[in-house]
Amino acid sequence: MSDTAADGKETHILVDVGPEFRIQALENNIRNVDALLLTHSHADHLHGLDDLRIFSTAFSHPVTNPLALELMKKPPIPIYTNENTLKDVENRFDYIFRPHKEGGGVAKIQLHAVKETFKIGECQITPIPIMHGSLPAVGWLLCENNDKGEKKSIAYLTDLNHIEDSSINLIKEKCGCLVHLVIDGLRIKEHSTHFTVLEAMECAAKIGAEHVWLTHITHMNSHKEIIAYIKEQIPKVPGLEKCKSVLPAYDRLEIET
Repeated sequence: MSDTAADGKETHILVDVGPEFRIQALENNIRNVDALLLTHSHADHLHGLDDLRIFSTAFSHPVTNPLALELMKKPPIPIYTNENTLKDVENRFDYIFRPHKEGGGVAKIQLHAVKETFKIGECQITPIPIMHGSLPAVGWLLCENNDKGEKKSIAYLTDLNHIEDSSINLIKEKCGCLVHLVIDGLRIKEHSTHFTVLEAMECAAKIGAEHVWLTHITHMNSHKEIIAYIKEQIPKVPGLEKCKSVLPAYDRLEIET
């Protein structure tokens, strides 16, 4: 996500950093990461952490390269998540937090366990507690004011099979106008730790959003098949007909508030 402050400065916020992040950064021309929001510590959401090194590098030896010198001036990239994910990062990537050999380099990061709303640039961010099976995970609500002073927001809820009413109410309380809801809808068939497509739609109806995007989708059904299934199910889900669109997300999808 990227937002622009009144002074024209852009803030670039990354949600999760999967093992293919380097490839995605190159293909999508990602040049800055000002903050990382982690949902949980499973490998497909975390194991590209080392690829943050180029965005803010800590060197253990003298450097003269102008680019390297500029990187050294950058502050550590703040990473926000819940307490159990923070501990997993510290354990799994322990080498980042201890002295390393000459000639090596690590991502320069700072870990923050958060429970309350905070700001990055002009973006107001609220962690949303969710459950991924028995694992406490974090959804994210990102809000900003447009030129008219209206609060617009995006909710990102991936990898979950349960969300408490208190979390839904928190979204409604903080969101202003919820333009987009991105929500886990793994597949049509049931799963023990993920919402099915129908369960995601039912949850989306409770939350309310102008546009609903299903994510974390398996290969079991084609994009067209999922669209057809969604259209078939919408009349069976009270409240969902109020949404302007309910669709599966796809690679390189761009959405705006």
